[in-house]
Amino acid sequence: MPGPGLIHSSVQYQLGIKIDAVQYQPTQRPIEDRFSVATRQQPERGHGGPATAEHISHILPITLLAHPPEDHSRIFKEADDDMIRNFARDHSMLRSKSKDWIQHAQVVKSGCTALILDIDIASLLASFANAGDCRAVLFDPSKDELQLTEDLNGKSPSEQTRLAREHPNEDTVIVGGRLFGRLMSTRGWYNHLLLLSQLIVYCSGFGDAYYKLPYGLAGKWQHKRYINALSSVEDPGKITMSEQYDAMFHHYRTPPYVTAAPDVGIMQLRQDAFVIMASDGLWDCVSSEVAVGIVRQGIEQGVANAAEYLLRAVMDIRTPGDDVTILVVQVSQSRPTS
Repeated sequence: MPGPGLIHSSVQYQLGIKIDAVQYQPTQRPIEDRFSVATRQQPERGHGGPATAEHISHILPITLLAHPPEDHSRIFKEADDDMIRNFARDHSMLRSKSKDWIQHAQVVKSGCTALILDIDIASLLASFANAGDCRAVLFDPSKDELQLTEDLNGKSPSEQTRLAREHPNEDTVIVGGRLFGRLMSTRGWYNHLLLLSQLIVYCSGFGDAYYKLPYGLAGKWQHKRYINALSSVEDPGKITMSEQYDAMFHHYRTPPYVTAAPDVGIMQLRQDAFVIMASDGLWDCVSSEVAVGIVRQGIEQGVANAAEYLLRAVMDIRTPGDDVTILVVQVSQSRPTS
């Protein structure tokens, strides 16, 4: 297992787009961030744990590449629903467990956030879907301004408003900027970045099923059964959710509290613009403005990997305490025009 420090650095070109990538792991535990770059050539158009991250990193790119950007929200929701449905079926009173019940439980016990950037190569129109607190920042020097996605977690005013609207008269849903005082994520996946379409990049909420599973008709009996099942696949030595059930779920009333539904929008790329996509480990250390300034400086100096340049500059300011994944997306001067 790799130790703390920089564990991945790469530069690749896909259909005229340059993608610089870097990953940093601050501790001995396995890194939970994932990123993917996937392509679909169409000449006619020119918070949680590694189990969820690993699962989504395999299924999500393939599914997204088969559908246009307007389907991203539906695909996010369906992928999460499928994971939870598989787990719930394994613990139904009417059927026996499947042979994959341990994997199903591990996948939904963990959680992850996701950020997708789906770039149309011909128009350079980038459609984003953001479910969590990964962030994409577009810098367009022709306008000298930034466009960025909104961080969606328990500290976000928009997420606090959403939860208050969906769960009225539940004053303890957000405590100290966390869901029930415990979970920062309110959009459930893991940290994952993906770049798709003719090109898709993603930073991947999925999983976190314990804040999504039904309450049950007879008190919390059904929910307790699910939590017992999730606790049975917990790592040895950890205090299980079953052992903390009353403290964790005392105010659990009207699930789901975590959603995989993304915030969606578009960004217009140009040859002199770039996008920084990164997990929250970076944004805990620097602002979007500082990060853009560092990347601009690196590009002007002609550095080979702008993402690694950004990470090393940030580490001179403050050592990250969380996993960090950074992608810097630039349009190549020699990109295809049709």
